[in-house]
Amino acid sequence: MTHGSIDQPRVPDLILERYRLGEMSPDETADFERRLEADDRLLQRLRALEASDDEIRRSCPPAIVAAQVRQRLAERASAAARTERRWSPAPQWKAAGLLVAVAAVVVLVAPPLLGPGDEATDRIKGLEPALVMFRKTPEGSEPLRDRAVVRTGDLIRIGYRAAGQAWGLILSVDGRGVVTRHLPREGARAARLSTEAQVLLDVAYELDDAPRWERFYFVTGSAPFDVAPVIDAARRAEPPGGASAPPVLPLGLKVKQSSVLLIKEETP
Repeated sequence: MTHGSIDQPRVPDLILERYRLGEMSPDETADFERRLEADDRLLQRLRALEASDDEIRRSCPPAIVAAQVRQRLAERASAAARTERRWSPAPQWKAAGLLVAVAAVVVLVAPPLLGPGDEATDRIKGLEPALVMFRKTPEGSEPLRDRAVVRTGDLIRIGYRAAGQAWGLILSVDGRGVVTRHLPREGARAARLSTEAQVLLDVAYELDDAPRWERFYFVTGSAPFDVAPVIDAARRAEPPGGASAPPVLPLGLKVKQSSVLLIKEETP
């Protein structure tokens, strides 16, 4: 990695936020990651934002975190008009192409296989595989981050950033202890992941009336792995007393994990 050139225009913080929230298209994400590869200072700014939000999450209730993020984005929105045109608005939901699955997901993703001699490697040092999630709204969609408040009936679009990992599994466990597979929906082995910068599963997931919470896990590896041990660990994940499932599953596998916890709003 080389240090950023002073000849390059400074990337606005709004663009960094959009990247972190998964609001960029695959082409935009690829362009941004190429910039990150060539600019140490830009990568440091990205890591600083992540560290700041981690600190906020540890010290503040979820509602305050959400309010602070919204305020920060609003303060930076005026910079959007000054960015290059290649940064497009947040992804919109296309009703004609979006199918809805209730309490289950039909996965239609067919990522290309790597050819002989190819090796999946991280695009950018320091970035890890991660889930990206969006909720359908009347205006289009909104990103969902860890500990976002959701409701029964919300339509959730699930996706991922592989960050160089070749194989992966996405599943969720809800407040009743029910485990739902999202990728792959069937089969004994993890799915081959796409090499694109960001991938959204083709079908939305509708939240049912399971109480309190639902946690989504993204488990990835550089080699194929069985899904059964991960599913078994997820079924045992709910601690006593109604606490939510832990952010990391106890797995005896050489894999990486990331997760997103959605908090279910109680209905009267």
